[in-house]
Amino acid sequence: MIVMAKYVLGFFGLLLFSCGLTPEMDADSLIQKTVAAHGWNLGKPTEIAFNFRDYHYEVNRDASGVRYSREKQDSLGLTKDIWTNFSTFERTRNGQVVVLSDSLQTLYANSLNSVLYYAQLPLGLQDQAVMAEYKGLTQLNNQSYHQLAITFKQEGGGEDFQDQFYYWIHSLRFEIDYMAYSYHTNGGGTRFRVGKNKQQVKGLLFQDFDNYKPKQHPSPLDSLAILWEQQNLEWLSAIENRAIEVYRD
Repeated sequence: MIVMAKYVLGFFGLLLFSCGLTPEMDADSLIQKTVAAHGWNLGKPTEIAFNFRDYHYEVNRDASGVRYSREKQDSLGLTKDIWTNFSTFERTRNGQVVVLSDSLQTLYANSLNSVLYYAQLPLGLQDQAVMAEYKGLTQLNNQSYHQLAITFKQEGGGEDFQDQFYYWIHSLRFEIDYMAYSYHTNGGGTRFRVGKNKQQVKGLLFQDFDNYKPKQHPSPLDSLAILWEQQNLEWLSAIENRAIEVYRD
């Protein structure tokens, strides 16, 4: 019976391969393969820098930890936000510290973190607060995709621990081509993003996104890909990072 079972399993695997299908997998294995496909298995660089809209963003890593920053030059001068080790936030203007309320510090830190979180995907999928659930294979735009749902533990999940994410990861390339997320700030909402303009910089895969929203809210995250294929999503904006630089020791 054991020998027969091996033959059956082997035949089933061959059938999947011949039909162009990909076997399913567990969430942890999928995350590891996705992280590797985007180049983050090579280690975290000491610095990532890019321009997004009106700001210049940087991520700096050294023995003391990690520092997120952004700066903007306008009529008020040079404004710089620095968030150190995800705990200490400071804003300066023309080199002078700007006194901020706790609520404004949280607001600006969350805004800074949001841009850099998406820019470094899928690195954040390895955070300790992440709870990942594999949702199986699906077809999207005539391609096969693994589906991955992400929620967060309250402890370590930050101010936005109630946010939810859904990823469509190519079954052969293990790259994130589509993603959706829900958020609860400012009345809440859901978004769907379509990857484009992929580029390799020092071994890391970066990409821009077209940003969509459903015409009806709320909409389940796993339904947004179907709505996009049916052209039932509203285009909102382009998420495009420019002048990307990566530095390694």
